Amino acid sequence: MMTHRPIEFREERDLGQKLNVTFAFIKQNYKVLLTSLLYLVVPFALLAGIFSGIYQSTQLAQAAGEVEYESMGAYSFASSILSVHYWLQIFFTIVAYVMLSLTVYSFMVLYQDYDGPIEVRDVWALAKGHIIPVLYSTIGVFIICVLGTLLLVVPGVYLYVAFSIFIVVMLREDVGFVEAMERCLYLVKGNWWSSFGFFLVLIIIQGVFGFVASAPAIVTYILRILHLPGGENDLLLVAAGTVSTVVNLLLYIIWVTGLGFQYYHLVEVKDGIGLLEQVENIGKPEPALATISEQEEA
Repeated sequence: MMTHRPIEFREERDLGQKLNVTFAFIKQNYKVLLTSLLYLVVPFALLAGIFSGIYQSTQLAQAAGEVEYESMGAYSFASSILSVHYWLQIFFTIVAYVMLSLTVYSFMVLYQDYDGPIEVRDVWALAKGHIIPVLYSTIGVFIICVLGTLLLVVPGVYLYVAFSIFIVVMLREDVGFVEAMERCLYLVKGNWWSSFGFFLVLIIIQGVFGFVASAPAIVTYILRILHLPGGENDLLLVAAGTVSTVVNLLLYIIWVTGLGFQYYHLVEVKDGIGLLEQVENIGKPEPALATISEQEEA
């Protein structure tokens, strides 16, 4: 039962402190976080992994000349990004990432705002109303960043960093698409380089963990390419690709949590909300609040 909140969210932190609090938060709450991810994220991650494995298996079979097509059109369709498996993989990967982000940030909001134990149903109660808005908004932000990169590289990079906290802004501040973009640009203004530095460190950490998680898929691909025993097994290839995709997606909890603390850091730098709250609460007893699910049942 969580009766104390040892981790303060609204606090200015340097890069090292943000990394430390990211891992400390995950370590402190891993049981509920992992259980929530199991119910809310893993089903979509499995679907993404399965379609990714099928697509990769098809690509390797084509490269080895193991598949014959009746026409050039059929070959082009299966070997390009027009493949149905490719797009299903992309779709479920996006959904899994959105669900993971909503799960982590819903837990962070509950952790910050409510006393008592946090359960999966509490996380779901807060996250469910934001799924559709966050999903289409995430796609919209991604398109804007891609267009910015295609037109001019520098604006694209600036937008990627600025909008990296987009989902936590939407959830924590309960704002829409346009308001969230404006808020992100406001928070990052004057703090872009420090945000970029933390952004880069998170990418490196994520890349290292992701490479390790991809080991099963890499081994099976090598077996297939070198025609070694086991490499011809399509089921093994799909299974390895699925496991790697699921684990990689779940490891994004580090990335998402880190961005969450970056958001709170920027809010404190810009608005000083945490300091104001501390001043206002001097001498006041801390109220015990019911969780989201208990409020809905009342």
